[in-house]
Amino acid sequence: MTAVSEGRRFLAIVVLFLIGFGMVALADALDAWWPLFVTPLPYAVIPWLIVHHEREMAAATGTGETPAPNA
Repeated sequence: MTAVSEGRRFLAIVVLFLIGFGMVALADALDAWWPLFVTPLPYAVIPWLIVHHEREMAAATGTGETPAPNA
């Protein structure tokens, strides 16, 4: 799989948040419960994007581990 740039990854995270908020707004507008069951799906993809990107970066540097955050 090809590496994704930081900008595209950030944009994907923002779009996923907006989809999640949009589903909550749709549930309110329709006065329906079913969009609330779909809402967790975009929110579940966000951590996957973050971890997947960190693993790709670790593999590219050859460390084999996820880099520690700067404290």
